[in-house]
Amino acid sequence: MAKVITLTNEQAAALTTYILITTRYREREIEASARLGLETNDDGAIKYPNMLDNAEWWRITHRELAGIVAQVDNAPDLENAKQQRQRADR
Repeated sequence: MAKVITLTNEQAAALTTYILITTRYREREIEASARLGLETNDDGAIKYPNMLDNAEWWRITHRELAGIVAQVDNAPDLENAKQQRQRADR
């Protein structure tokens, strides 16, 4: 199932800005989770067994957010799209 969401230009700019300024945060979470997922106790057991899964979740989320930025950046302007449809209907 897909959703269609209409944003104003200001909302689109705010969304992409937020995603872009939080990029380094997500990258650090990926790095930290991956590193912690490899740490072991003195007995050799993994100290933080969920962290590798967390790192993968951050990787997937990071890619999804990059895709959202690309979709917003490449989305047609509604006024231009409406005018193009009107011209095509003539």
